Amino acid sequence: MPVRSLTIFVMVGWCALLLAGPGARAEEELLFDFEEEGNIKAWRQIDVYALREAEAKANPDTKAAPPASPPKEPAVKIEWTTENVTRGRHAMKLTFAGGRFPTISTKAPLEDWRPYKSFHADVTASRTCMVVFRAMSESSKYGTSYNDGVSRWEFAARLKPGKNSVVAPAPPNANVRWNKVKTVEIYMYQPREGEAITIDNIRLSSEPVKDTSPFNEALAVPPGKYRVLGTDLEVKDVNELADKLKDGWVRPMDKTVDQVEADFRAEFEALRKTHPQVVLAVLRDGQKGYDPANQDRDFVGWEDAGTPSHLPMSLTLGNFANSGKSERIETCFRNRPGFLRVDLSSIPRGAEVLAARLLVVRAVDMGNNWSTKPTMFVAEPCNRPWKEYEVNVFEYARDQFWNEYAGLSWGADADCTAVLLAHGPSAGKTLALDFTHAVRYWTDGKHPNQGFILYGAPKYVDYFHVFTRECPEVKNRPALMVIYEPKR
Repeated sequence: MPVRSLTIFVMVGWCALLLAGPGARAEEELLFDFEEEGNIKAWRQIDVYALREAEAKANPDTKAAPPASPPKEPAVKIEWTTENVTRGRHAMKLTFAGGRFPTISTKAPLEDWRPYKSFHADVTASRTCMVVFRAMSESSKYGTSYNDGVSRWEFAARLKPGKNSVVAPAPPNANVRWNKVKTVEIYMYQPREGEAITIDNIRLSSEPVKDTSPFNEALAVPPGKYRVLGTDLEVKDVNELADKLKDGWVRPMDKTVDQVEADFRAEFEALRKTHPQVVLAVLRDGQKGYDPANQDRDFVGWEDAGTPSHLPMSLTLGNFANSGKSERIETCFRNRPGFLRVDLSSIPRGAEVLAARLLVVRAVDMGNNWSTKPTMFVAEPCNRPWKEYEVNVFEYARDQFWNEYAGLSWGADADCTAVLLAHGPSAGKTLALDFTHAVRYWTDGKHPNQGFILYGAPKYVDYFHVFTRECPEVKNRPALMVIYEPKR
């Protein structure tokens, strides 16, 4: 900020303090308003990949290896403009030439952000997109490890076409991430060639905010209650469900895949006595026999993907990736879920679903005392047509953004539905959930099958990594076993 602008701002702030009385302070701190052309010239493009590589080389013991060939982001054109101004007469215009995370940076005009409770900026965009604001403090790192991620502050803002008011709360550890701020940085996620955004009026406020712009860092809950299918229960979240059921918890039997399947086949044989026309279908990629009319055909109908990281956003963005081709995914928390979908079209229309079981296999033995404490996993229906090789916590498909972080939105035009399709505790080798009501939910013709989100209760945590359909051993891939009776 030029000396003249800074002097005026300080004088105005000092007058406000005098008028407000002892102990009062200005409500806002203007960081950038771009009224002087020098404000624009102070910004420059930086190569985050090269900075990350340099950090890794300087700390060879770090667990996060540098990229083998750090990509070079295309140049960002930085201009002084009178377009889309929201404060004063000028703003900053950024025009991109493509890339993944092209980033610009400047020296922070204020180092101590700790007195403030929220961050604000005005951004004008031509389409729905994502722009990220970053504050790098004296101790911040660019790396992708956990410690590197939580050392910096980043806020990912999902923008709509037109003018947007970006609002972010101060981070919980503001004493670290909003202290001794050295640089302020801005980048756009996967901009298109020739695309431009305009930024103006970047400021801090002493007022806390209740509603932030997407994506919100707070773990949201639906405004009402979750319906728990197969029961008369309604709960605010999976923790409450586990609270209600924990007194009835008993140590689950630790069963292998073969044992779980044997139990379900025994259930099938019992049902055949009263329903002689029943069919048993095992829906597992690479396994034959799911279709009575085509016994030699392999089932190919699963899709699955995970998320490599969770909040805060500075950590998520450092590990921002899709894991649709991984041989295993984590199904841990609601903001780090597993996405799964299975094709149910082989079940005839009008068939009566008598029983179903979801079976996933533990891929990593976490030694998390599953046998001595209650755990709880649930499946929640998704409402977006997510793509296996594109979905992540910000997008369900390329350039198709969730309403909220990890699909944490309910209600009108929701990412997910406040329904728990299935629930149950984990075991040592497998997780087998009664999926009868879930299959009926999708085969009754009322709900499109967009798959489900699988996750656990934070209070009853089990860091459950499961094998995916990419697992080389067919037996360990996800399976849905269904017993149904065709329509007569």
